[in-house]
Amino acid sequence: MFKSKRSGLVRRLWRSRLVTESDGRDGCRGGEGGRNGPHAGLEDELASIAHAFLKRLKERSLDALANAVETKEGIPSECVMVPRTELQLGAHHISPQFLLCKLYRWSDLPLSAHLKALCHCQSFDALDSAKVCSNPYHYSRICGPESPPPPYSLSHSEEHKPLGENYSYKNLAHIQKQTFIFPPLFFLSDTGTSLGSSTSDGHRSHWCSVAYWEQRTRVGRLYPAHEPSLSIFYDLPQGTGLCLSQLHTNRNSHSSSVQQIRRKIGFGIVLSREPDGVWVYNRSQHPVFVHSPTLDPPTARGLSVKRVMPGFSLKVFDFERSSWMAGHGMKPESQEGPWDPHSVRISFAKGWGPCYSRQFITSCPCWLEVLLNNHR
Repeated sequence: MFKSKRSGLVRRLWRSRLVTESDGRDGCRGGEGGRNGPHAGLEDELASIAHAFLKRLKERSLDALANAVETKEGIPSECVMVPRTELQLGAHHISPQFLLCKLYRWSDLPLSAHLKALCHCQSFDALDSAKVCSNPYHYSRICGPESPPPPYSLSHSEEHKPLGENYSYKNLAHIQKQTFIFPPLFFLSDTGTSLGSSTSDGHRSHWCSVAYWEQRTRVGRLYPAHEPSLSIFYDLPQGTGLCLSQLHTNRNSHSSSVQQIRRKIGFGIVLSREPDGVWVYNRSQHPVFVHSPTLDPPTARGLSVKRVMPGFSLKVFDFERSSWMAGHGMKPESQEGPWDPHSVRISFAKGWGPCYSRQFITSCPCWLEVLLNNHR
């Protein structure tokens, strides 16, 4: 019997879903050894909703979704736009993007999870749009308290509560020993222009430069970033950006640890300059570790190195936080000697600092130095 391409795409996508413990080996639900109880029932309902959702998608959307899922976004895929609606899952309501992220990326995704649309997605900062992208590889999870909590909270109970409209930043002067929440704002340099803006001759300047290091040796030249986002990778099937594998290195000097970590970089990371700061999205299969001046609480006694797991994003540089620190002449107590208030350091797979065996980033096999362009 003749079968359409559309039904074939639905079958391909259904076979590509993450298999949970309540799946049988053949993909059937409730097989021998499957889980019983409410959780298994919820998983069955989720599968039923997901299958029905896929069958409603148009052929072009199915094709884009299959491309994203089967290549794990190694090959850029289109947005999969669907009406902004909520789907009923038991006593809960879930969004289409949550459904597909749980189906294809994170089977352990909790209902309370906040998903962040990546900067190249049509749903990025489009909260009022009638349609929403449901491509699971156009989203990331946001690092939570485990890695550790984001800075700038006035108290644990108010960690995610925005400040009122009448709150003045001047009021923060007497509580410098705490951490703070700031509303989004473009960072203004001393010249009154935003980070990475156009120069006087009309050409757009780079908003950051990236240096790649292997332990104490810098490899290649500084790489300037002109576009709002920059992919940094070692091996990517299709894409543009800073390809670390193409940088000229002295292979005879490679230690086994450097070679091992180079192979783990894979799809690498995406750096993006957004209205509230600079974000890092980890698209590799291994964690990355990050430190920047705005991630350190003002009175931190030790270096705050944050771990960003695969599929997660972290705001690694807060523009307003940096501006406030500069205005108050603040410098983290953990910093000694020369200190660059506009640099971010990122290591691949291996961390450093007080919680790790490597005390300095120069002991990490492969790492990046991101120099933000504050019209240096």
